[in-house]
Amino acid sequence: MSTRRPDLDDLEVLALVARTESIGQAAQELRLSQPSVSRRMLALERRLGVTLLHRTTQGTTLTAHGRLVVDWAGELLGAADRFTRSVATLRAEGDRVVRAAVSMTIAEHYAPAWLARLHAAAPQLEVSLVVANSAEVERLVRSGAAELGFVEVPSAPDGLRRERVGEDRLVVAVAPRHPWAARTEPVTAAELAAGGVLVREAGSGTRVTLEEALRGEGHELEPGLVMASNSGLTHAAMAGMGPVALSERALEVHLRLDELRAVPLDEIALVRPLTAIWRSDTPLPDAAARLLAAAVAG
Repeated sequence: MSTRRPDLDDLEVLALVARTESIGQAAQELRLSQPSVSRRMLALERRLGVTLLHRTTQGTTLTAHGRLVVDWAGELLGAADRFTRSVATLRAEGDRVVRAAVSMTIAEHYAPAWLARLHAAAPQLEVSLVVANSAEVERLVRSGAAELGFVEVPSAPDGLRRERVGEDRLVVAVAPRHPWAARTEPVTAAELAAGGVLVREAGSGTRVTLEEALRGEGHELEPGLVMASNSGLTHAAMAGMGPVALSERALEVHLRLDELRAVPLDEIALVRPLTAIWRSDTPLPDAAARLLAAAVAG
């Protein structure tokens, strides 16, 4: 007996033959020729190694084995229908759900406007948003856990498709009583590197931007306090723990209220692109493409 699995379409034809008790009637309902249906039933019997049908001039009836096979086929066909409906549901969800990952700075200061623009244009879409540092966003995109990622590192990761959606500027700021607050001369790259700057954790776009800018001037960052929180670093700087390097967007309220003061810098420019990334081996789903369009719009 063959171990090949039967074709589901052939089992559906068998079930129809059983219901109509006629190969000819089954062929008519299927809009096939009677010889074609007969050949399919014979092929199914050979594949299973079981006689399924009694064929007489009065019609076609099931053998005892045929009745068992039709019962089992009903369970199998029902499971196949449930599978098909479930996949269709997943496909429909994929058309309306965006799985995205964004860096912390983008989540706090840029993504809300993008999401509002997306909702206005396509209110039926849902966004599942993971907030992480830029290195983790890249990992989520590479693994397929996120369809679309947004990072703010100076150089976009290799092997991924990318599109620039804007730019962000870092500011180094200190409490009003910090010695740098009263300086008239810019802080040099060497002073900044050794100045105990309060920074984000390794892998964050903010820290990578600062480290690469300093390295370009021949200096390695000697960080002060390290935290995975923009707010925590801001308040630590306000408390006098040292200079902080964060997005201008994150510090603008505190600068306006004179709770922190921006430090003029010499030699280095701390501007980094905001970049959308996605896998190059997978087409960007329509819903994710609409989020990308909202980000590109500003």
